[in-house]
Amino acid sequence: MIQAISYDTDPATLGDIKYYINIYDKYDIGDAQYKPLVTITSQFTGNSKTFLNLTTDWTNKERYVYFLSYVVSPAIGENLSTGLIELGNDDFPYGFYDVTIYENSSNTNLNPSGLSVVYTGLLNLTAASGEEEVVYKENTVNDSDTASVYVTI
Repeated sequence: MIQAISYDTDPATLGDIKYYINIYDKYDIGDAQYKPLVTITSQFTGNSKTFLNLTTDWTNKERYVYFLSYVVSPAIGENLSTGLIELGNDDFPYGFYDVTIYENSSNTNLNPSGLSVVYTGLLNLTAASGEEEVVYKENTVNDSDTASVYVTI
């Protein structure tokens, strides 16, 4: 699972999404010449964003590929081509996201149509200190009262 941290209460700060994934062997192109394309979809709202990472490091590609993007506030502004992503709002709330990484066809392409999928997984967006976290409450209305169910509010 990929962990992402939102920016804190200072809108000039950045949260980060740093992750290491072994995807090189999934590439059709031998030397992975383009930045991978990433799509995240909120499991809560169903909204998606597709972006390029700020940094993609292939130095240790046989073991892992390093990715870096930043979670930014509206004051800084989103730029999907450079890995600056606005998250932690009503449309893209804290919580779980489905992640799909594609083998890209250029370093500027933001359209996943026709691209090969090289990774699927989960991302968990958490709040930095001073921000409101996702709150889970136990559902106490069960038919059998034997199973615990938690809902997001």
